[in-house]
Amino acid sequence: KKMKNIFNTSFLAVIIILLNSNVQAQMPDKKAMEKIKAMQKMYSGTSKTGPGKITYSINNKTYSYSDGISTVIIDGKIGDISDDQHNAVIGDGMPHAFKIGQPYICNGLIAKVDGMQYSRRSKNNKVTILSYNGKVIKGIFSGTVYNEKTKKTLPIKGSFETGNITSL
Repeated sequence: KKMKNIFNTSFLAVIIILLNSNVQAQMPDKKAMEKIKAMQKMYSGTSKTGPGKITYSINNKTYSYSDGISTVIIDGKIGDISDDQHNAVIGDGMPHAFKIGQPYICNGLIAKVDGMQYSRRSKNNKVTILSYNGKVIKGIFSGTVYNEKTKKTLPIKGSFETGNITSL
């Protein structure tokens, strides 16, 4: 399980690096995309290593996830923080520079509310890293999420912690 988790986290880190590189590349062909999706499916939902939890409150209800909470740190910048099923995602697919105690704009938040997925890209979504000792990272986040079906925008506040960190 630990090896699969390391591969899964490393795989996501490689994808983030490739997406953020300045190299012009063609989109992978259909066969390559099928292989990538099969690998993601094969390695998703299997990690439960290290301490980890994402908790958030919406409409006076609290939601919490603790399976496979992970992130990546690339050259001192933090990537998305997410559970292994992507029920809760803090980030927008881009690594962000951070300083302990100083909020940064994360643009993207995804959260499940009563079984429905809400998400929002907004400059009002903020993350603050409260502590990072090289092994565990803790922080808080806030902003808004939106659901197309319900047409509702909801305020969200939460916290996260994970020891499942891939550093590149």
